[in-house]
Amino acid sequence: MKDQPFYIKGAYFLLFIGLIVAALMAGRPLLVPLVAAMLFAFLMLPITQKVESWNMPTWLASFAGVISLLLIGIGLCFFLSWQIMSFAEDMPAMQQAIDEKTKAVNKYIVSHYGISRREQSQWVQQKMDQAMNEGAGSLMKVFSTTGGVIATLVLIPIFMFFMLLYRQKFKLYLEMANPSQHDQLVEIFRKISGISQKYIRGMFFEIAILTVLSSIGFMLLGLKYSILLALIVAVLNIVPYVGVLVGSLVPVAIALVTKDSGMYALGALGVCIFVQFLDNNFIAPKVVGSSVNLNPFASIIVLLVGALVWELPGMILSMPIAGMFKVVCDNVPPLKSLGFMMGEDETLKHPFKLSVRKRKKAVAE
Repeated sequence: MKDQPFYIKGAYFLLFIGLIVAALMAGRPLLVPLVAAMLFAFLMLPITQKVESWNMPTWLASFAGVISLLLIGIGLCFFLSWQIMSFAEDMPAMQQAIDEKTKAVNKYIVSHYGISRREQSQWVQQKMDQAMNEGAGSLMKVFSTTGGVIATLVLIPIFMFFMLLYRQKFKLYLEMANPSQHDQLVEIFRKISGISQKYIRGMFFEIAILTVLSSIGFMLLGLKYSILLALIVAVLNIVPYVGVLVGSLVPVAIALVTKDSGMYALGALGVCIFVQFLDNNFIAPKVVGSSVNLNPFASIIVLLVGALVWELPGMILSMPIAGMFKVVCDNVPPLKSLGFMMGEDETLKHPFKLSVRKRKKAVAE
C-alpha cells in the first residue's frame, strides 16, 4: 500500500497528542495521586525491602514504608504550624507597619503626582469592591480546590501501600504480558525506580540545604521569621524557573514591611540570588545530580505542558515524569532519537574545553 502524505501523518500525530492531553486532563483526579504515590513508593522501597529482610510479612513491610513517609509529613506539618503561629502572633505589629508604609506611600504620591488621598482611597475602595464581587466565585473555587487536595492526600498513601504490596505481582504481570522482552522491561523499571529514588531523595536534601543557607542570610539581615521565609523559598524552588521568582518575592515583601530602609529588601533579594547561584552551580549538581538528565529546552517545554495539563501538581511532577519517559526512550530503539533530543549534550556543556575532533567524536558516539 502506498505511503500516506506527510500532512495526513502529521494530522494523525496531532490528533493522537490531542487525545493524550485530553485524557490526562480528564483523568487528573486519579492520575495525580497515582503518579505521586508511585514516586513515593520508589522512594520508600529500600525501607520496605529492609523490613522484609527481617522476615516480616510483605504487608507489614509495605505498611512500614507508608508510615515512614507519613511521619516525615507530620513532622513537617508540626514545624510549619509552629512557624506560622509565631508569624500570626506578630500580625498586629505587621498591620501597624503596613499602615505606616501606606501613609508614607500616600504622601509620596500626593507630593510627586498631585493625586489627593481622597482620590487614592476611592481607587483602593473601587478595587476592593471589585474584588469582593469576584470573591464569591473565587471562594467556591478555593473550597473545591481544597477538597481536591485533601482527596489527593488521602489517596496517595493508599495507592502507595498497594503498589509496595503488589510489586512482585507487577513483575509477574510483565513476564506474562511479554515473555520475550521480560528482562528488558524489568531493567527499564529498575532504572526508573533508581531515577525516582535519586531525584526525590536529592530534592529533599536540596530543600534542607537551601533552607539552612537562606535562613542564615535572612538572620544576618535581621529579618523576622527567617526560618519560615527560608523554607518558603526552598520549597518553591521545587517548581523550576517559576518557583525561584515567586519565592524571592516573599522575603523581599517582608523586608519592605518590617524594615525602615529599602536596603534590607535589596539584601533579601541578594540572599535569594546568591543562594540560587550556589544551588544551580554546586548544590543541585552534587545532591540531585543528573538524575533527570533533561536539557533546558526540554525542561521548559515539559514544565509548560505539566502546568497546562495538571496546573501546579503538573509543574511539580513534570520533571520526574519526563525523566522516566526519557529512560523508556533510551531503552526502546524506535524512541532513542527522541531520548537523544530530550537529553543533555555533553558537547554543549563545556564547548570551549572540547576540541573540534573531540566534539565530532562525542557527537558520533
